[in-house]
Amino acid sequence: MKEETVRRVMTKYYASKGIKVVPSRGAGPDLLINGRAVEVKGSKYDFERMLKQLMDYAYKYSEVALALPFDGLNLKKAQQLTGLVLLIADARDIRLKVYLIAPHPKYENRFYVREFKQASIIPSCMTIPTPSALGLVYETPDSTKDKAVENLLKYSPVEVLRKNVCLDYLPQWVSQVQI
Repeated sequence: MKEETVRRVMTKYYASKGIKVVPSRGAGPDLLINGRAVEVKGSKYDFERMLKQLMDYAYKYSEVALALPFDGLNLKKAQQLTGLVLLIADARDIRLKVYLIAPHPKYENRFYVREFKQASIIPSCMTIPTPSALGLVYETPDSTKDKAVENLLKYSPVEVLRKNVCLDYLPQWVSQVQI
């Protein structure tokens, strides 16, 4: 997903909440909301540079948020983002809010936006399931171990994250936006 698409989705998202957004040009955060910074990224971006930007914004703005597509994170990046959350909380006592965006599976210009009030929750949305969830039955492990290993090899943390972003039954955390 391109950064411009994410920016449009977030602008519509904030508008649906009655929040006026000021798009920024040049250096600095992509969106400004009453002294709060929102950094927007596409699926492909320089992760290290983004971490430095967010840390810099933590010292300049009253709040900092990050908006990016679900496929812009993998488990390692999500864990490193959690580390940044700890640094920002220690330095400024503010939380890094993260918005993850996923395209709707049926409608072309509709997107899901899931708000994570604490970025540290994201890695838990990507963790490997328990052995029993993979299909290992403890009463008969010999007959189920091959299926459990097969399910483990098919497991994709990013796909699990996409499913967590596209939760229709959690309207307090997930919104649908059409651009």
